[in-house]
Amino acid sequence: MHELIDKDMVDTIRTTGKTNKSLPDRIDVLEEYGLPYDRQAENIIISGCQILAALPHVLKSFAGLLDRDNFSYSFLSEEYCCGNYLYRPAIAARDEGAMAECRELSNEFVSKNMEQAKRLGAKRVVIFCSPCYPIYRHSFPDENIVFYPTAIKEVLGPLQFNEKIDYYAGCYKLHRKFSPIPMDLKPVDEIFAKMEGLGIHRISAPKCCFTPEGLSHMTDNVINETMVHVCTGCYGQALGNLPAGKGVDVLMLPQFVEKAMNQ
Repeated sequence: MHELIDKDMVDTIRTTGKTNKSLPDRIDVLEEYGLPYDRQAENIIISGCQILAALPHVLKSFAGLLDRDNFSYSFLSEEYCCGNYLYRPAIAARDEGAMAECRELSNEFVSKNMEQAKRLGAKRVVIFCSPCYPIYRHSFPDENIVFYPTAIKEVLGPLQFNEKIDYYAGCYKLHRKFSPIPMDLKPVDEIFAKMEGLGIHRISAPKCCFTPEGLSHMTDNVINETMVHVCTGCYGQALGNLPAGKGVDVLMLPQFVEKAMNQ
């Protein structure tokens, strides 16, 4: 194995599916939040190995939207990490050999999830975790794999929502280093277009919000009381760095759509 690849992390993913052993048991979290798993369904939701533990309430909002339209879906009780954290040293070193080996490992891990989806009768895989999306699409270019806003768009009908929001789409520069597959954000605009009366202030992302310059650009340009994110990483940065006194409601896309539908 290439010296830039964390062998212990590879072994942990192979044996547990997790990036690290400290993550909670998936079934415990799925059952606590009432998220269905391992059932026959047309769509299998890939939450991402860390997202389920970190943001179960967001996945609960996502599932609630799908349930309103009797959308056929299921989560997996055992989900293997796509391996995106293995890439970081190889990206920093610009080592193509290590990158190629990382992609081979990703294919190994992702294949396990795709095999489970097939056994459950899935016709499509819906990816919630943004780093997972380009990796899955690169590993299985001929499979029906979509980013989660597509599913929300399909279950959302026209509605009236007279509110102004800040929308930070994100930059996805790191994602492009995992694979050249672009993020599919068009469905987000199609979701917004269904909300009559919605005003959108779009905040650009000239630099990643995990850099000091990118973070300050994102937070300094917030002008409304609601800020909407698609990427969980950007969402976490906004939650953790917007001043509490600013009174901004920071929401992931499923939470925002849930709010609009429940007004």
